Amino acid sequence: MLKILAVHGSPRIGGNSDILLSAFIEGASSKGASVEKISLYQLKFSPCIECGGCDETGECVLNDDLTPIYEKILSSDVIVCATPIFFYSHPAMLQAFFERFQALWCRKYRLNEPHPFGKTPKGLLLGVGATKGKKLFEGLVRSFKYVMDACWGVYVGGLFFRGVDEKGAILKFPEHLEKVRELGVAVSTLPEEEWPVERSASP
Repeated sequence: MLKILAVHGSPRIGGNSDILLSAFIEGASSKGASVEKISLYQLKFSPCIECGGCDETGECVLNDDLTPIYEKILSSDVIVCATPIFFYSHPAMLQAFFERFQALWCRKYRLNEPHPFGKTPKGLLLGVGATKGKKLFEGLVRSFKYVMDACWGVYVGGLFFRGVDEKGAILKFPEHLEKVRELGVAVSTLPEEEWPVERSASP
């Protein structure tokens, strides 16, 4: 069974990125995928404190709500992050989540360990932003590519929606929600080469 970790990176529960993520989960679950959702702003955890504690062990010394999430990351076949854009970047807790992948980076690159389950996780993004700038999502994509590399994975692509701001405004665009549902279905039924995503940093 395909295992998907669905990460909600917005502080606004029930907002546009949350609605998009729910549509993705609906599509993926309808085809039998096992999906676990985590909302970062409902967890209590710290960003990386650059202590170097993981250099020798590959284990983060911080003990908080993110500690058990490492196992979920490593056991997942797909990691999908849904987030708004804040000042052409991503929210603080999503950045803190990304930073904590340093422990996994150490396992891979300092300790030369293989993925513990022999997997190559696939990364997906669902991004939404109020403005319509061509480069609106480039920073998010660039960061997430390196995050996926740190966990022995690869960034596949994403779906990105501009000009959506107020809470729930995405509901005015049912075609956007349908695209995301279809992506969830595709992830559960098709090879990654056929997933209907935008694969450029400037979609």
